[in-house]
Amino acid sequence: MDASPAAPTTPSLFAGRYEIIAVSGDMVEALDRQPWRRCWSCDTTLNEPGEAYCTQCGAALDGRRYRGQITAGSPTGLALVPQITDPATLAFLPPIWDQVSEGDQTLTLTPAAQPTSLALPLSELEAVFIGRDLARLLTLLHQQGFALGAVEPDDLDVTPAHATRLRNVRHLHRVEGDDRSADLFHLAALLEALTATPRTTRRLDETDATLEAASTLADILRDIRTGRLTDPVELAQRFDLIIAYHTTPAPLRVRFGAATDTGMVRDLNEDGLLALDLRLIRRNQPREWSLFIVADGMGGHSAGEVASDLALRGALEIVQREYLAPTVDADAQDQEEALREVVRRAILQANEYVVREARNRGNDMGTTMTLALVAGDCAVIGNVGDSRTYLLREGNLRRITRDHSLVQRLVDLGQITPDEVYTHPQRNAVLRSLGDKLNIEVDIFVERLRPGDALLLASDGLWEMVRDERMAEIIAAHPDPQAACEALISAANAAGGDDNITVILAFFEAY
Repeated sequence: MDASPAAPTTPSLFAGRYEIIAVSGDMVEALDRQPWRRCWSCDTTLNEPGEAYCTQCGAALDGRRYRGQITAGSPTGLALVPQITDPATLAFLPPIWDQVSEGDQTLTLTPAAQPTSLALPLSELEAVFIGRDLARLLTLLHQQGFALGAVEPDDLDVTPAHATRLRNVRHLHRVEGDDRSADLFHLAALLEALTATPRTTRRLDETDATLEAASTLADILRDIRTGRLTDPVELAQRFDLIIAYHTTPAPLRVRFGAATDTGMVRDLNEDGLLALDLRLIRRNQPREWSLFIVADGMGGHSAGEVASDLALRGALEIVQREYLAPTVDADAQDQEEALREVVRRAILQANEYVVREARNRGNDMGTTMTLALVAGDCAVIGNVGDSRTYLLREGNLRRITRDHSLVQRLVDLGQITPDEVYTHPQRNAVLRSLGDKLNIEVDIFVERLRPGDALLLASDGLWEMVRDERMAEIIAAHPDPQAACEALISAANAAGGDDNITVILAFFEAY
């Protein structure tokens, strides 16, 4: 006789409702076998048993899955979340879908979110937003007698607006007395993992006690590890200072000069420059944006000057369309991340314009570009080639950009000295320029300006003829930036004027 077909097995249901379909460590995935009891979409409990669609909102009810944790004994982790009633605290914690018990075990479930993960490593600012929110959460939890414990990167859910919410709190527990100090160490470990920040330590002395609040994430992490920072309230304040530093530039007024000259040797000036100052006072609050560009064209007559002009136009289009217009229209903050991205995009479009025209003409036109986009006291500098941007502070001229040239490579390799750059026979050989290829790397630098600072942008026709120390002396002797630019060009021509000379000088002052 043929064996009778086996009777279908009935899955074991936790609390008569949830089928545990997957287990991963201390986490489970559960399938709701009675989804009609509460609609996942509108929360109604009025559906009849067995309903496949919600009678109130029409949502499909079958197949709803949830993530959660099974605990036994005293509640910990997700099981503790329903005991918290403070709305401000709950805003950071995982939303709880249901909590049911069976014997001495408790199943706590959260809605099954789409599996997403952060793209690591994060930037410092991205990590600081997370750190600020978690420091605020620790403050609230500690006030209510809870400690958070360790958090993993996969436990985080971060919105585009930088709001942080936890997907899991597997180590949440009750504490008594002052047994909460480990939370800051766990937070420091999380931020290190998010940013790949190396651990650094230093010996503390009396001088350290007078240091101002740390200005970098690494400083804060060090202060946590060394026991100097133990209060989550202070930690959140320190993070707020960093966020404000990177997202709210202080207003500065700019005065600038700009000049270009063919020089003493060349027949044609292939350089180009752009200087733009936009000032806005709205509700008695001043804001100012500046865009400065120097482009040194290469390729000879009807090529180099076309390349530099196309590059200026391509970069300006991006800055106007993607940054200045929407920022002014929406009165948006000048966030450093946005400034960095628009500078990168501006130079990439400048490069695209030059590459396209070079291919159309069948020549090797190209150009260097150094660009400074300034919002308040935040200057973001982009650079390709060997045109330079300098910062002048308290009489000292410091180069911000790095030349993409053969002689700079030789200096890096130790084959020539920095002074030999000015006389080397191949000092004009550029290793990276706009127009060479579509995929080009753009160097980005960020400087926070102070009242009294100046930015100097120059083509190699200036800095090869006039050494940095001499440029600083000329600028110091000319309080008017336009007069200083003209004096710098005169000095370059007096030294031989071997190339086209272009310079922009911007002075920054307090409002």
